[in-house]
Amino acid sequence: MPKSLLRAAVAAIVVLAAQNAAAEVSEKIAARLRAAISANTGGTVRVDQINSTPIKGVYEVISDNELFYTDETGRYSFVGSSLIDTVERRDLTAEKLDRRMTIPFEQLPLKHAIKEVRGDGSQVFAVFEDPNCPICRVFTKFIDQIDNVTVYRFIFPVISPQSQSLARMAWCSGDRPRTWKSMMEGARPRLPEACDTAGLVDILRTGERFQINNTPTVVLANGKRLVGATPPEQFLAELDKGGRATTSGAQR
Repeated sequence: MPKSLLRAAVAAIVVLAAQNAAAEVSEKIAARLRAAISANTGGTVRVDQINSTPIKGVYEVISDNELFYTDETGRYSFVGSSLIDTVERRDLTAEKLDRRMTIPFEQLPLKHAIKEVRGDGSQVFAVFEDPNCPICRVFTKFIDQIDNVTVYRFIFPVISPQSQSLARMAWCSGDRPRTWKSMMEGARPRLPEACDTAGLVDILRTGERFQINNTPTVVLANGKRLVGATPPEQFLAELDKGGRATTSGAQR
């Protein structure tokens, strides 16, 4: 390729890159957005630079080597994959997902659960667990320490074929609660599996219906779903907010 053509090609690429790159906005817009972001976040977010984006009314904000996007008011921001209301300190994306993931508590097959009542039983939740799930075995020990709760434990063998065998043995045992507890503590007793497992099948179908794909999964009385080993302080806070049974919700 002749040098003149090569130089022209390089120049074209440079121009195109410059056109696509974010550009700093006018000082007037930058000052307005800086003031809005500072006010909305109580001064906790320091703005280093504000750039334009290809989307009209959306601006790129660089803060302490991190990047997020904000609207022209400086109130609503995209942080990671979440839309944040910086004034009300609300993660709007998480709230929407929570609503979509809600499971009506009264639609759970509670009659098939292992029910435990401790203290006054005033806070209600269900947990889907599998004895071959290491996180479940740790989380269930935490659950056992919470007082004034009604817990519905659902045998939910989804980790492996071995889980299904253990589930059938626990389901068919003469003392289902004690057998299941021992399995969650690591015991692997040899028990008969011959009995009517229709209830166990109903639990699994409920999991499929509500797309419960992981263990442990907790469903609070208000229908909120918590997946995985929620940190203790966060779990207790969520339980305090959403674990109270209502007349149309959880049964005790």
